[in-house]
Amino acid sequence: MAGKCPRCQTVISAAPDAQGVVTCPACRLKLKTPAASPAPVDLQRLLEELRHLERMQGEILQLQGQILNVVRSLATAVPPRWGATPPPAPAAGEVGPPEAGATPVVARVRQRRKTALLVDDDDDTRAAALTALAEAQVPTREAADGHAALEAIAAEKPDVLVLELGLGGAMTGRDLINMVRSTMEWVDIRLVLYTREAVGGAEEARQQHGADELVIKGPGSAKALVNRVIQLFQQPRG
Repeated sequence: MAGKCPRCQTVISAAPDAQGVVTCPACRLKLKTPAASPAPVDLQRLLEELRHLERMQGEILQLQGQILNVVRSLATAVPPRWGATPPPAPAAGEVGPPEAGATPVVARVRQRRKTALLVDDDDDTRAAALTALAEAQVPTREAADGHAALEAIAAEKPDVLVLELGLGGAMTGRDLINMVRSTMEWVDIRLVLYTREAVGGAEEARQQHGADELVIKGPGSAKALVNRVIQLFQQPRG
C-alpha cells in the first residue's frame, strides 16, 4: 500500500498483513486496505461458448443420423442367413406350398417367433446367458460391442434387447440405449439391463436408463434373466 495516513499525513509504504491491515509508522493508526473488486462477467464470451455448444449438439445429431443410414445400408446388403440353401420344410401340422396341379389350400399363418439380442462384452457371462436362454428355447442372437449390436438390430429388429450397461468400447451401453430410443422404428424394443454396474433398483433402471427390467449379474442371474425375457415376450407391445 502507498498513501498518506489520514490522521498524521505520514506516507505509508508498508505492505498489508495477512488480514489486509497496514499500520502507520508514526501514529500507529491501523488502516484496512480495500478489498479487490471481483472481475466483471464477460457476457460476450459466455454467449460465444453457448453458441459453440449448440453447434456441437447439432453436429452430434447429424452424425447419429449418418451412422444410422450407414447401418441400414449395410443391413440391406447382408445376404439371407441360409445363403443358397432353401428354407427348411414345414414341420408337422403346417401346410407347405401346393404341388403343381394340386388344388390350392389356404394355409394357416404362423406367428413369428419372438427373438432376443444379447449385447455383452464379457465373454464368460455372455456365454452363460446364451446357454440359459437356449435351454429355455429362447431364440437369441449375440453381439460383443455397440457397433455390432446396431448392425444386428438393423438387420433384424429383436423383440427384447438384453444389454450390459457398462459396455466397453467406443459406443457404451448408454450410447446404444440413446440410439435405440431415438430411432422411431426401434422405440418399441423392450430393454433388459443385464449388468455388473450398481443400479439402484428397477425404478432407477426405468427412470434413468429407459429399461423395462433389471437383472444384476451374480449367482443365479442367468436364470433370472431368462424369466424376465420370457415375461416380456408374453406382454403385449405398447
